[in-house]
Amino acid sequence: FATSVVPGWHTTIFPPYFVAGAIFGGFAMVLTIMIPARFIYGLQDLITMKHIDNMAKIILLTGTIVGYAYLMELFVAFYSGAIYEMDAFKFRIAGPYWWAYLAMMSCNVLSPQVFWFKWCRENLWVIMIVSMCVNVGMWFERFVIIVTTLARMWLPGDWKTYSPSGVEMMTFVGTIGMFLALFLLFLRFLPCINIAEVKWTLPESDPHFDDNEEHDDHGAVAEAAYQKELASSK
Repeated sequence: FATSVVPGWHTTIFPPYFVAGAIFGGFAMVLTIMIPARFIYGLQDLITMKHIDNMAKIILLTGTIVGYAYLMELFVAFYSGAIYEMDAFKFRIAGPYWWAYLAMMSCNVLSPQVFWFKWCRENLWVIMIVSMCVNVGMWFERFVIIVTTLARMWLPGDWKTYSPSGVEMMTFVGTIGMFLALFLLFLRFLPCINIAEVKWTLPESDPHFDDNEEHDDHGAVAEAAYQKELASSK
């Protein structure tokens, strides 16, 4: 995008803008699918509220960074004095796609601000609603960047108003269905929690777990678990 001379794309803020947006949208999507999976599979002891609280804080941080990028994008466009750049952003805000820009700003900038309150970070319903708002907002971000820019190119003869076709809408819905199908298959056939990360939480993982067990011979000396494993392997 930044290498293009098209107004609305010719800006150097896109790299950090997209990186922060990727983290922002990624955490929101993880929460969207993790919270129902946590409830259905009874993973409350492995995925604790502390984990969810920290993820909500990251969404708040990255959402604020994304909001700052949106405002800086507007500031640079109008401060530059470039007529075409200013008109491109005026078209985004007040043109026929104003509703998409409003949805993007509301979902990505305003909705995560509720996470300043601790009770919101501890309420799973609030977290789910905000996460889904962020998912919607990130989709509208792509829509605003691509559609509103291509709708007003350099030549007036290329100006148009985009409306999705039935095939495009079905493709969009189909991608969501494909993702959910693959995710459910993953949960069905593969461990949804990394075994290597949780096996050390079991008491049996302690090498000295059975050192203090009662023995038939009270005169026997307690033997470390790893020594028993070595002896049994000989």
